[in-house]
Amino acid sequence: MLQGALAEVFSTPWLAGLLVLLAIAKVVQLGRAMVHGGHARDPRRSFSRAEKAQLLERAGHRCEHHAWLLGRCRETEALQADHVHPHSWGGATDAANGQALCRRHNKRKADRVPWNGELDRLARRRESYFPAGTPTAVARYGAPAGHPVEV
Repeated sequence: MLQGALAEVFSTPWLAGLLVLLAIAKVVQLGRAMVHGGHARDPRRSFSRAEKAQLLERAGHRCEHHAWLLGRCRETEALQADHVHPHSWGGATDAANGQALCRRHNKRKADRVPWNGELDRLARRRESYFPAGTPTAVARYGAPAGHPVEV
């Protein structure tokens, strides 16, 4: 009976394609969980007012999103404090893992985990607008060693 049902499923191309897509999605989800799931979530979800003010100040009160062609976003109104490495994937609620984004770019980013190359580019770009002496690297799971975060 099971063999007959499987034969019917695989004889219908769209149903077989759907099953393949679902299997691929599960494999990707499992891979992400293995890579990013080994860290406990920070018990604190939201940035404090002082941390948000610090994030906005160091970003020069401007969205930190960079487009490949257009450069840095020019939005300066209604900025939001965002986790670079998402809280849902174990990112720390800490100024070292925070960035200032406009509503549109924060919504577009959602809970996407940035690649290491993206983090390196962000750190290099931040050198041009962060105050001198401010660490530019992102700490995914907490403050970088030797760089205590003051709030």
